[in-house]
Amino acid sequence: MRLKPTGTKGEGDFRMLRKSFRRNTVWAAMATLALAGSPVLAAIGLTPPALEAGRPGETCTSSNASIRQLATIDSREDPKFQCLGVSLDGDTVMAIRLETHHFTSTGRHPESERVEIVEFPPSVVESSRGAVLDGVPGHDAIILQGHLASPPAKAELVTSYLYNGFTGEYRSCRITLERAPNAGWRLVNRDDETVSHIEVKTREMPVFGTFGIAVLEGACTPRDR
Repeated sequence: MRLKPTGTKGEGDFRMLRKSFRRNTVWAAMATLALAGSPVLAAIGLTPPALEAGRPGETCTSSNASIRQLATIDSREDPKFQCLGVSLDGDTVMAIRLETHHFTSTGRHPESERVEIVEFPPSVVESSRGAVLDGVPGHDAIILQGHLASPPAKAELVTSYLYNGFTGEYRSCRITLERAPNAGWRLVNRDDETVSHIEVKTREMPVFGTFGIAVLEGACTPRDR
C-alpha cells in the first residue's frame, strides 16, 4: 500500500521530498564532520597573568622571551584543548601561535597526549580567509582575522565561528590584542575584560548531534550577540 501525501501531485513530488531529506542528511553529516574533534567542535611581561585552565590537565608551554601565551580554548564535549598565544621578537608580534593538545583518551592521560604547534604570520591573519584555529579542510569552525602591524601596541581582531553548519552561517565578535604597561601582551574583549579562557559552547540537535557553535564564551560578550 502506498500513501499519497495530501495536497501533492503524486510520486514525483514524493521523490522530491526524499531527495530533499537526503540533501539535508548530507548537510548534517558535513556539519558534524566540520565540528568533530574541535574544542568545538590560548612580549613577555613583568607580571604575566596565569592562564585560566578550563578543566584539570590543561597545561600550556610557559611564556618566555619569544612566546607569550594568551588564552586556553576548550569545549566540554572534547578532551582536546588549545593554547592561543603570540610569537615575539622583542616587543613585536611576529605571528599568532596556536598550540593544540590532542588526546587519544577522554581522561587526558599524559601518555596519550600529542602536541601540535602552528604559527600564523600577519599575512595569513590579515588575509580574506584569516587564521583558521579549528575545523577541518573546507569547513572552518573558528577563524581569527585582523591587522597586527598598526599600531604596534594594539591590534583589533575579529573572531568568527560557525554558528550553523547546515546553512554555513557564521557569527563573530571583536577582540583586541594589546600590550598593557608592565604586563605584556593580552587579549581583551568588548567589555575591556582580559580574556584568559575561551569556552566553545556548541549547538546540539537530536540524532545529528553537534551542528554549530553557540558562542565563544569569554571572548564574546552579550553585546556581540
